[in-house]
Amino acid sequence: KHERVLYIDIDIHHGDGVEEAFYSTNRVMTVSFHKFGEYFPGTGDVLDIGYADGKNYAINFPLNDGMDDESYQSVFKPIIAKVMEHFAPGAVVLQCGADSLSGDRLGCFNLSVKGHAECVNFVRGFNIPMLVLGGGGYTLRN
Repeated sequence: KHERVLYIDIDIHHGDGVEEAFYSTNRVMTVSFHKFGEYFPGTGDVLDIGYADGKNYAINFPLNDGMDDESYQSVFKPIIAKVMEHFAPGAVVLQCGADSLSGDRLGCFNLSVKGHAECVNFVRGFNIPMLVLGGGGYTLRN
């Protein structure tokens, strides 16, 4: 039904499996905001952009430790706005891994639940069908 789907991953880990599944197609664009470097799974370099028909349809935004709500939104909103403008998806899948929340025992970001909710609300504001998924999270209270 949807010709073009945008997959956005705000889990602290790179969305490597989904990116790999769609790495050579232009029907699904993947955008991952994640911790990069010596951090599992060790993928998601900014230079990983897709292959063949999928070239430039994988966007990786590596982030540093300690990202708070304000810092996160300062990169998330303009990037997603441009992606929406240029890719024009028919549907969005938003993966909200709780391991990017402050206090996660494996994570190293300082996002609040309100910060996560702001990502959902921002994407929702485009009035495109959206599926929101949970994932990640290694601290029960999160």
